[in-house]
Amino acid sequence: MSTLSTVLAAGLGVVFLAAGAAKLAGNERVVANFKRWGYADVVRTTTGAVEMLAAACLLVGIAVNAVAITGALLVMFVMTGALMTHGRMKDPLAIWVAPVVLFAMAVALLVSMLPEG
Repeated sequence: MSTLSTVLAAGLGVVFLAAGAAKLAGNERVVANFKRWGYADVVRTTTGAVEMLAAACLLVGIAVNAVAITGALLVMFVMTGALMTHGRMKDPLAIWVAPVVLFAMAVALLVSMLPEG
């Protein structure tokens, strides 16, 4: 894994570890947001579990490239859901920045792992 790939995988891994932990722990702000969006509590906990799985894949993926690919795809899946939610709620564009950046980082990770040639 290149230096760029390692930095992207580690950065995404840490972010998704924290985000998943907040969802699974029932952080007050996170719970309020999921209620505002009209999602059942199981959606919050499932999202948190998927984020934790993505984080684990990304961090293990620093040593095992195929696992990092799985992590990046999970990030893209979760961020697609986040973007669809923000669109449905007509949230201000400032709220869209984080999911767009995280999605782009996952794409960059995948591209950085393509074989050269």
